[in-house]
Amino acid sequence: MGASLSLGDTVAISEPMLSTLEPRITIVTPSFQQVRFLPWTIRSVTDQGYRNLEYFVCDGGSTDGSVDVIRAHAGSVSWWCSERDGGQTSAINKGFRRASGEIVGWLNSDDMLLPGCLRKVAKAFEDPSVNAICGWGVMMSDHGRVRRRWVFGQPTAAGLRSRSLLFQPSVFWRRSLLDQIGLLDESFRLCMDQDYFTRMAEHGVVPRLVPRFLAAYRAHHETKTNLLGQVGADESQRIMRRQGLNFIVEPESIGSKALRLFWHKLTILTPPFARGSDVHALYR
Repeated sequence: MGASLSLGDTVAISEPMLSTLEPRITIVTPSFQQVRFLPWTIRSVTDQGYRNLEYFVCDGGSTDGSVDVIRAHAGSVSWWCSERDGGQTSAINKGFRRASGEIVGWLNSDDMLLPGCLRKVAKAFEDPSVNAICGWGVMMSDHGRVRRRWVFGQPTAAGLRSRSLLFQPSVFWRRSLLDQIGLLDESFRLCMDQDYFTRMAEHGVVPRLVPRFLAAYRAHHETKTNLLGQVGADESQRIMRRQGLNFIVEPESIGSKALRLFWHKLTILTPPFARGSDVHALYR
């Protein structure tokens, strides 16, 4: 009999039984030259306390000390590599090809999961009709301070096809859907997430909203969004052309806009995750 896990300090469950209680979740972190932020990303995953976790870190051959960071956490990482690859999208696909989890997702090497994220994700997938979920998030500074909250209503298929509404670090889906849709399109350098969520909609899948804060996106000067802004604009237009939308954006619903404005404007200075809150402090 393996080691035991205490649930609510009242019931002890042996390790071999964990898979029947918690679905395996596979998280892939692509990374390149992100030694400044990588430790926070890794800790935010490995410190979730989620036992049936499969975590891969796919580094693109960094020379900035990232490999030392990964080695320091090797006991908590299921598999990692550091080798030249075809870029971020290629690295994510490398991890997905190895994935054995029932649920999958990726977390970039400057972003973080928020405490309790994976248990909320597992809970949402207890409904067998759910093939993908999305959650709210926070945008933080390079020092981990909350700048704003990213809140939205239940996405629609039309919305996914016309614009990227989802908060990528808070999106998870079943491995069976990955097998159905396929891997990320490696021709995309920046909008691989928008493309993939659009493909979900094309297959009749719209992620179900989990109205909770699940992850944090780090906004800093060295993000690909800042460095490759025109590339992102061109790729987004390419996705919209494929949909035959001619860059016409579906108007946001009144209910969705009202919810977003309420959370962003009226409660920006109140918990949870008020502006200025320290996300890093959650994992110190």
